[in-house]
Amino acid sequence: MLIKIQNSLSPLVRGSLYYAIFWSAIAIYAPFINVYFAQLGFSGRQISLLSTFPPLLSLLIAMPLAALADRRRWRVRILSGALIGFSLTLLIANLPRTFPAWVMVAWLMAAFICPIVPLSDSLIARMSIRHNLNYGSMRLWGSFGFAATAVACGALWQRIGTDSMFIVSSLVVILTLFFANMLEEGEISTNKQAVSLREIGRDTGFMVILLASFLIGAALQLSVIFDGIYMSYLGGTSMLIGVMFGVSALHELPTMHYNRVIIRRIGGPKTLLLSYSLLLTAYIGYALAWHPWILLLMTAMKGLGFGLFIVTTIYLVNERTPDNWAATVQSMINASIFGLSPLLAAAIGGEIYDRWGPSAVYGCSSLFVGLAGVVMVVAMARGVFAELGDKEN
Repeated sequence: MLIKIQNSLSPLVRGSLYYAIFWSAIAIYAPFINVYFAQLGFSGRQISLLSTFPPLLSLLIAMPLAALADRRRWRVRILSGALIGFSLTLLIANLPRTFPAWVMVAWLMAAFICPIVPLSDSLIARMSIRHNLNYGSMRLWGSFGFAATAVACGALWQRIGTDSMFIVSSLVVILTLFFANMLEEGEISTNKQAVSLREIGRDTGFMVILLASFLIGAALQLSVIFDGIYMSYLGGTSMLIGVMFGVSALHELPTMHYNRVIIRRIGGPKTLLLSYSLLLTAYIGYALAWHPWILLLMTAMKGLGFGLFIVTTIYLVNERTPDNWAATVQSMINASIFGLSPLLAAAIGGEIYDRWGPSAVYGCSSLFVGLAGVVMVVAMARGVFAELGDKEN
């Protein structure tokens, strides 16, 4: 039955459906979870501590699993197992009410979710190359699903409360599993088989992207932790929190869709620099905000920047990576954006929030994005991306 349905759907539809449903599942609870923690009485330091588990386990679990998936060609199999474990953990997530109990649940949630994004990104990005598709046109459906679901759930949770959000998310994750099994494992390219991971590490352009992504990831993680709390701090309701995340995700759509056009026009490195500029503008606006509606305007700018950043980064890394290291290298980028840098952000974010308030948190985000821009400008000035830029233009 699955094979029959799979054969009836194009690769474009399969990738799009996977992203739409998976990110819808995340949107059911993610925009509201830190507000939920604050309502349970957790401090800024405790919330930041819980937020360190996904990045920490991205480093400890995601990369070894991705390497195993590449070596054995078990990418779909391991992705499916992670989705099952994540769904089961979400089923029990509404039970704990104390911080020690949530430490155990959050640890399990992080362990299962950390390999999902790099594995699915590598599978779908390779599928887009194999069938000559625009990867951004598939990935944007994840942002659309996230946006629509976040807005709808913001209104729903404001009316009935958030106690059922984890159960609903668990059921949607199970639906994601159906579409995960429709993704193509793909063949290992024999002409690049001899390339070693050490040789990839000697690619200066890749290392520049990795470092800049680390800095952007720190800024993004501070935003993930405190966006909902900041909206509530300025007087926003649960519905406005959902709208805030929805606005951000909806504004990712145009830059994801036109990503390939922008890259062809100005080149990949300049496209990344443009995404950093949009993010920097947004975070400066966050730091200066005095009203919930100001946050919504800046959130739209952040969405444009993030959409351009994430798709361009995945595209450029995928172009520089042989097939037999696809999931492993994507997990390295994922660990840089959502692993190492969030550990740094979480370590300082709670302290900054507790000492100086949320505006200072976004001042710190602005600093991280500015540093990423400096790294990219210096690399471009030294000709690190000259060959890549020539090829893309």
